[in-house]
Amino acid sequence: MIKLRLRELRKQNGLTQDEVAAHLNIARVTYSRYESSDNEMTYESLALLADLYSVSVDCLLGRSSPKIFSKAEIAMVDRYRSLDDRGKQSVVAVIEHEYACLQSRTITKKTAM
Repeated sequence: MIKLRLRELRKQNGLTQDEVAAHLNIARVTYSRYESSDNEMTYESLALLADLYSVSVDCLLGRSSPKIFSKAEIAMVDRYRSLDDRGKQSVVAVIEHEYACLQSRTITKKTAM
């Protein structure tokens, strides 16, 4: 399970095996074995991968579902955090409005069927 999760997370984050191996300070062939076989990795490597992908170690081990955020989504959260209270209220208002519109369109489609 972990090998599939590692490959999925790496590809979703647009990283190569070389880049992930460099982050872990290991050889690419070693990392490649993590993705292609059931080679065990160190606790340190698990923690570094969890940090790299912003997921829990449980997620890497297949014990929970990943809550994967793209780099663009992470950048948006970072920008949101830099706003003052007024700016944050504006962003929340826009999101709530757009979500309500989405819900309305979804209900309309269901009743039209």
